Amino acid sequence: MQLSQFRTACRRNNGTVFRARARARAGRGGGGHALTVLGRYLAGASQLDELELPPDGPARRDTDGPVFDEFAAPDGSVRRGWVPLMGRLDEFTETNLIGAQREVARLLEDDGVTYIPSPMSSVSIADDAALIETAPTQPLASARNWQLDPLPLVFDDREWAALEPALVQRTELLDAVLTDLYGVQRLLSGRHIPASAIFDHPEYLRPLVGMDAAVRQPLFMVAVDLGRDADGRWKAISDRTQAPSGAGYAMANRRVVSRVMPDIYQSAHLHRLTPFFQTMRMAALNAAPRQAENPRVVVLSPGTHSETAFDQAFLASLLGFPLIEGSDLTVREGRVWMRVLGKLEQVDVILRRVDSFWCDPLELRAGSRLGVAGLTECVRQGTVSVVNPLGSGLLENPALMPLLPELCRRLLGEDLKLASVDTWWCGDPLSLDHVVAHLDELVVRPVSRGHGRSVRGGALTAAQKERLVARLRARPHSYVGQEVLPLSAAPTSEHDRLVRRSVVLRSFTVRNGDSYTAMFGGLGRVSTDHDKAIGVLVTAPDGGLSKDVWIVSPTPIEQRRASMRLRQIGEPILAHAAPPSAAMVPRVLSDLFWFGRYAERAEDLLRLILATRSVSLETDLDITQGRALSVLLQAITHVSTAYPGFLDQTVTMMPELRAMLLERHRTGTAAQAIGSLSRAAQGVRDQLSEDVWMVLADIDRALAALSANPYDQGLQLTDAAERVLSGLLALAGIVSENMVRDPGWYMLDSGRGLERAQQVLALLRVTVCAERDADTERLVMEAVLTATESIVTFRRRYRGLTGIEPLTELLVLDQFNPRSVAYQLKRVLADLEAMPGTGAHRAMDLVAEIGHRLAEADLSELAMGTGGRRVALEEFLADLQARLRELSDTIRQTYQQPPPPQQTMWQSWTNEASA
Repeated sequence: MQLSQFRTACRRNNGTVFRARARARAGRGGGGHALTVLGRYLAGASQLDELELPPDGPARRDTDGPVFDEFAAPDGSVRRGWVPLMGRLDEFTETNLIGAQREVARLLEDDGVTYIPSPMSSVSIADDAALIETAPTQPLASARNWQLDPLPLVFDDREWAALEPALVQRTELLDAVLTDLYGVQRLLSGRHIPASAIFDHPEYLRPLVGMDAAVRQPLFMVAVDLGRDADGRWKAISDRTQAPSGAGYAMANRRVVSRVMPDIYQSAHLHRLTPFFQTMRMAALNAAPRQAENPRVVVLSPGTHSETAFDQAFLASLLGFPLIEGSDLTVREGRVWMRVLGKLEQVDVILRRVDSFWCDPLELRAGSRLGVAGLTECVRQGTVSVVNPLGSGLLENPALMPLLPELCRRLLGEDLKLASVDTWWCGDPLSLDHVVAHLDELVVRPVSRGHGRSVRGGALTAAQKERLVARLRARPHSYVGQEVLPLSAAPTSEHDRLVRRSVVLRSFTVRNGDSYTAMFGGLGRVSTDHDKAIGVLVTAPDGGLSKDVWIVSPTPIEQRRASMRLRQIGEPILAHAAPPSAAMVPRVLSDLFWFGRYAERAEDLLRLILATRSVSLETDLDITQGRALSVLLQAITHVSTAYPGFLDQTVTMMPELRAMLLERHRTGTAAQAIGSLSRAAQGVRDQLSEDVWMVLADIDRALAALSANPYDQGLQLTDAAERVLSGLLALAGIVSENMVRDPGWYMLDSGRGLERAQQVLALLRVTVCAERDADTERLVMEAVLTATESIVTFRRRYRGLTGIEPLTELLVLDQFNPRSVAYQLKRVLADLEAMPGTGAHRAMDLVAEIGHRLAEADLSELAMGTGGRRVALEEFLADLQARLRELSDTIRQTYQQPPPPQQTMWQSWTNEASA
């Protein structure tokens, strides 16, 4: 059968032909065509169906009970959504699958897609109380690469058309419940919702109860975690209304999969994700207070150490809104303002990714450094819109889930379309008895995530069960028991084969006019292993393995952009937001300034290491004290300040040079500078080109390859250093060519200029201020010129002339050499003059003073030696270094000064009283 005929047959027979073809291939053994990975998956499902299940039963996984298979139907056919893709997927071999996995991992690393497990991510409600209490104070885990399966999770759009209105209805219901609980509270007064399920919940924010309905914001965005039962019916496992995460990861997944499998992606009639984010952007703008003519929207983040820091920054970039932190905001005269270079700019909408009770240390949680004092009052006054609204995390309470069917009929006048998993709230005595009696068959969840993670009762030890039951009886209203869904199975790549893995789908809805719009897709998450990997937990603590979710159509789809709605009758269409000013926020300016400095520091140190390595080969590793190689090795230690380093006579060269490239936690190493560079970049992800992450990923790969070879004698070290240096040069090019010339860029560029000048001065001080024999001095000077990328210019200009005078002139005084101190001063001055407000008079005065000092320098006097040292040159260089440090401090104080830390008023009063 020709491929075109096979595709036609698949469409006509819903994949039955593919099943027969898979069986036929399996029967041929080694004499026929190789069986594809999908063929083996389907053939395995066939054997399970025939040997273990009734003819009309559901498919099943390798070792578990009956489940719904997302790919293989019970009758042996391919499910409808997959049929249009089968022609190309049938060509997928084991080699293709392994290659796709590697390419996905590389692209995710290139894009800097990470997840940071929190200290609470592995702490369950069955753990010791002391562990639960101390977990939030534990050190943060390091960022882990996001995991993605190259094979998407595919659904037919006709099936999705039935699910979408159910998701919209559920969101509308949750919004109506939230409105009542913070408004008239008829549901509480009528006892339709138990009071103890609400009043004791940490997310029930009393300062917001009874707020004026005219300024109360509806739910902006909701995520629902979905799973199928054994019959294939969707059920809601949990609702996410606090600050739903994952939409950014969903788009990142889509971008990677589309690059890994472009042919399949292009051939699929696939609903795109972009319209959802366009709708989200318009919804954020339309959430602004009525008086805001040109709304300014910001995305409020907990910072770079948040679990989903990538998701937050990527979402901000997709929407085109600045990513800010609580310290970037302040409240004045009943309004929220963003600090920008000595002035304040009003903020109209805050799309928050910070939990509600951390958003205001004045009224909600004392001592919080993630929010802004006075925000709650601004919300009450209607001068700023916070979405999702403060207090919306209350709806994540699973105790509400068994009540939703009745609430839907009462509030919306219709039956609930999307059922929840069976849930028993332990605040009801009968339900508590049921949960305790059937603990092995249930999942036990806390009503608030801060109490620890959910557990599978059947996986608990006897001691854990006893501890958990005691907690259930002590605080029954704080826990629920839920049925364990069998969950559907999806084909998931594992090395060279596809295996069945349980799948959970996170769907998203966003405000659109008076209702909501659902994302055509979502974030799929699958188990990466059986129960061994997660223990008693319900899901993997590190985020697990994700899947791109495809909603496909049998016919081409007309892609439409999100339409903009009228804010109210008679008003013009809202077209755009106020221009973002994130690049003028002191914290952002500081991160960009140090981004430039660390990049230059790493680059200059690597050049010195490579130049030293060349001298070591030329001198046959002659490390005699006072000889060229010894001088340069000690220069590496002095310039980097990674003491004791080569000042310790027992240190050998290769291990120490490896340490300079690999030890990130050692002060002064190139590895430490690169690590600090990456952290600074994370803080300003929304300001940088996506190419930056590809370069940083390649740098990490080069260092990882060196680390994996501890027996290297220098060849791989040189190769790794050159690869990292190439990456840093590429980074400089990206920053130079791609960044808008705004205050952020000028601060980054001034940081590079200051660091380069400091590095040149530090290198000269420890290499050429001492007089040595002619051969050693020649080698040292050539190495210095090589490390400063000036040797070609030196040879061309001075035509064989050597000595300290031409060297000092070229590297210190020459205003036209991009590697000289004088040139960097001109660069920094130009950057400061371009900064808005020009409030850096002191900084510019310092630049002028340093420039005057350079102009007065006498080369012949500087080159004179006394007692074997060039004292005048050393004092001159030291003076320049001190002045540059003062200039750096002045720039930081002028442009990067953080606001004073918030203090608790009660604590201050008690301290004064006791004094």
